[in-house]
Amino acid sequence: MNKFKEIVHKLFATWLWLIIPLIALDQATKMAAHFNEWNITLIPNFLYLTYTRNTGGAWSILSGNMAFLAVISAVAFIVIFLFYLKNLMKQNTLKRILFAVILAGTLGNFIDRAFYKLFLGSEGVVDFIHFRFGTYDFPIFNVADILLTVGIITFGVLITVEDFKNKKLSANASEIEEGNTDEHNQDSKRSEE
Repeated sequence: MNKFKEIVHKLFATWLWLIIPLIALDQATKMAAHFNEWNITLIPNFLYLTYTRNTGGAWSILSGNMAFLAVISAVAFIVIFLFYLKNLMKQNTLKRILFAVILAGTLGNFIDRAFYKLFLGSEGVVDFIHFRFGTYDFPIFNVADILLTVGIITFGVLITVEDFKNKKLSANASEIEEGNTDEHNQDSKRSEE
């Protein structure tokens, strides 16, 4: 029983379990949008739920290339997952959570690209969150896109802040070391006199 508890604890400590509820949320919202063909105004002139299918990547880049984009999504997932596993022990809890969020976003859109034509009869990633700013319509997106965007941006900010702190600590350590060296040199000169 203790071995089982240890395995469960290790699994929860990786935060990979978070992928399952996040994918469930992504897929449930996509299914609701698909089967109800949402065209709902939530906040006039700002926020809508507008069902659409995107056969491309972000901003409809590479439209019509679903197989290619599915392969790219699968490869991205594998690369990120392997990097995560390789660096698992070096990652703090926040980084582990962010990796799980990024993996869930990647896998959520992969599922659409690889399987939706088979199961729903039409291809394309289901998008439904629609912002309008004046006359500008922001590209419609979904929960997986939010997970990817928030995960990647937060991870990038975190890495930048950590790098800045490390450089500052390194600079402070160098200054202290130089100060100690100067004091040592002054002490040596005094002892020689």
